[in-house]
Amino acid sequence: MANLNQKRPMEEDSSSDSSDEEEDDSQDEEMGEEEQLGENDREIQVEFAGQSPIAEDFHGIKSLLHQLFLKAHINLSGLTELIIQQNYIGSILQQCADNDDSDSEEDANSEDEVFGVTSVINLSHHKDVECVKEVKQYLLEKTQKKLAALFNNSSNQIGLLFNERFINIPSQVSVPLLENLCKEIGEAKEAGKPFAFTHFILISKLHESTRKDSESKKKKAKGSDILWVNAEEEPISEIGEVLGEYSVRSESDAAVSGTWDEDDEQFDPKRRIILITAAQLPDMLTKIKEFLQ
Repeated sequence: MANLNQKRPMEEDSSSDSSDEEEDDSQDEEMGEEEQLGENDREIQVEFAGQSPIAEDFHGIKSLLHQLFLKAHINLSGLTELIIQQNYIGSILQQCADNDDSDSEEDANSEDEVFGVTSVINLSHHKDVECVKEVKQYLLEKTQKKLAALFNNSSNQIGLLFNERFINIPSQVSVPLLENLCKEIGEAKEAGKPFAFTHFILISKLHESTRKDSESKKKKAKGSDILWVNAEEEPISEIGEVLGEYSVRSESDAAVSGTWDEDDEQFDPKRRIILITAAQLPDMLTKIKEFLQ
């Protein structure tokens, strides 16, 4: 898979001799606050690549699943094992190895860290696996059993999509990851493996404004009172069928946190369950690309 680039701030280099430091100190005193804040504008390139999940990625993948399901009664270890067992489907996102010779333990850990996971599990094929039973029960509860008929129809093959990554990684990385997933699903289907899906379910993470004034009502009418954790999931929500939406404020310890002033806009962390058909998958990719342009 092609490498994926992102940028992140880099701290100012502090290496200089003492005379330079004294001169810099005197210059800093003359600098305004606006110019001093510009030191974080320096950036370095960090390359990411999609890799097939392996056993060593277990804890990283499980951690990403936890940020989706939080305190739900679901065996995340079991789900993680399923993702790794079918490693011909889906990708994990890792930092590319630096070309420079570096033996630092920190660099090695960064290269091994899992920054994202894009995959799908066949809920119909694995219906007897305990963690899948827990996922299905969770989905039934959160949709007020709107998925019951779909689950009970044996002709349906339902995939649960995973589209998780660190919050500071840009949405553009989702395009090649999702394209690759669709390609692998097609290849697995042609090989006679259980990936001939009829439907897909996606659980999206979002934050909704809790303000109730007239301005917030206008935003709500336009849909602009919502912040999507993964921006590419907004067009998926538009083409799919929303079966449930619920707050996870009581389970979340790191939603949109911080110190709030009385007039600041506050947000409620939520999950939205979206259903799309397999036939909508190509259109979904097209809409995502258009949305992110």
